[in-house]
Amino acid sequence: MNDALVIRLPRHMSTWILVGLGALAALVAAASWAYRVVRLGLDAPFQPTDAAALIALPFVLLAVYVFRMATISVRADAHGVHLATWLRRRTVSWDDIADVQQLVKVYRSTPVQRVVLRLRDGRQVTLPGPYGADHPRFRALFDADLESLRALHRRYGTPATDYLVVINSRTAGRSWKALLVLCVGLLACSALAASFVPTASGHLRAWKSAVACPADQVDRDCLSTVRAVVEHTDPNSGKSQSWVYFTDDRPLDRKSVPEDTARAFQPGDRVTLTLWHGGVYRITGEHHRWTEHFATGGEVAVLSALFALGAGVPAAQLVIRRRGRGLPADEVLPSVGPFLMALLCTGVWLLPYAHTLTTDPFLSRAAYLWLGPGAVASAALFAWAWRATRIRRPQAAAATAPVTGETFVPARFLDATDYNPHGFGTHIVLGDGLPAVVPHAGPGRFAAKEIPAQRLAVRAIRRARGEEAESVPRAWHIAELEDGGRWVRLAASPKDLALVLRELGLSAPV
Repeated sequence: MNDALVIRLPRHMSTWILVGLGALAALVAAASWAYRVVRLGLDAPFQPTDAAALIALPFVLLAVYVFRMATISVRADAHGVHLATWLRRRTVSWDDIADVQQLVKVYRSTPVQRVVLRLRDGRQVTLPGPYGADHPRFRALFDADLESLRALHRRYGTPATDYLVVINSRTAGRSWKALLVLCVGLLACSALAASFVPTASGHLRAWKSAVACPADQVDRDCLSTVRAVVEHTDPNSGKSQSWVYFTDDRPLDRKSVPEDTARAFQPGDRVTLTLWHGGVYRITGEHHRWTEHFATGGEVAVLSALFALGAGVPAAQLVIRRRGRGLPADEVLPSVGPFLMALLCTGVWLLPYAHTLTTDPFLSRAAYLWLGPGAVASAALFAWAWRATRIRRPQAAAATAPVTGETFVPARFLDATDYNPHGFGTHIVLGDGLPAVVPHAGPGRFAAKEIPAQRLAVRAIRRARGEEAESVPRAWHIAELEDGGRWVRLAASPKDLALVLRELGLSAPV
């Protein structure tokens, strides 16, 4: 019996058309380069053949990528999983594979599924194929290939789990390296911006303290004036630059200005240009005056603070992942929301403080009065965020008061059963009768389906995993119940889950 499974990405006629166009583009680029080297010479001016080579280059790169994706393959047999790409070949034996898992990434709001091999030493290998997407055909192919890989693993290896582990951006098994790179990059940008604070402050002070140059003398550090006539203006709205043009290109052909300034000056206006450090920093007319904007040290400091606050987001995610490093790969981590709240509140006082920053802010009493309470408030908020994002061990908390009268508890069975047909239930009604699943928050037992508590037994209580977090809040816990030989999942907040289990007469495992 041949148990080998070969996985390749689907190939279409368009694949080979792109590869053919890339080969033709490569010939065009090579011919253009040869023509320049042999006939024109390397120092010759730009020619149409050079433009053809530049146009052909993107097609060559696209063809290389398409051909690479079309030739990679994954082969699984009794010996393990064999990966083949252009650059390397690798074999991972079944004994080294702890689990075959599904990874879900989002590209431009479109979820893409990949297969991940979780190794027993904790590392993971992302397979180059198969790919799954929203298209039903590709998703069906992906599901079939994934199930075949898992079947081979069950036959020749020892899986660590008996269910499909789904990893996404919310789970503990997602890679943290990209977050670390983003955090370090933002901190580096913050440090770079902070290094320009003294330069910006000094440049502004030099402009404010500059005096007019003596007669018949021009110097970079003093202000000199030149007469000019506006030839015409080019005001542009949006992000496009606006320009003021000068007659006879004297002392320069044009100057970039804001849109309102370009509209204020008219052709023929006589203006005075103020020169400093070799540039035009002021245009003075009869009815309008424009001065170049100087970035202050405070503005640069605000930019630095924004980068630092932005780095706090991936840093908070890294902290949460670090605290949840012992969790299963598909277990959903706490939300980063509390840390975002702390960062936003920190920005409320930090950004105004940074805007008033000088070269020696800590010598100012006002700085102490502004910085002190803000730092204390931020410390308290981050302490609250640390506590709010702690990893809570799932357990059935002791329910408090007994149920009196009809009580509708937000709780959901995540699997379709005879008492939860098509997964319609959103609440469980307790009191004044047997517990039942209802599709509403009450009052009344309309469309209620009684829960057969005598058939149920609690297998485990755990946190949400993988795609379960898409249908229930992260803070909810899930009870795995045995229902006549099949497993069903009941989700609710820890307190409500304990209440429902008590009313059903079920006890959590120790």
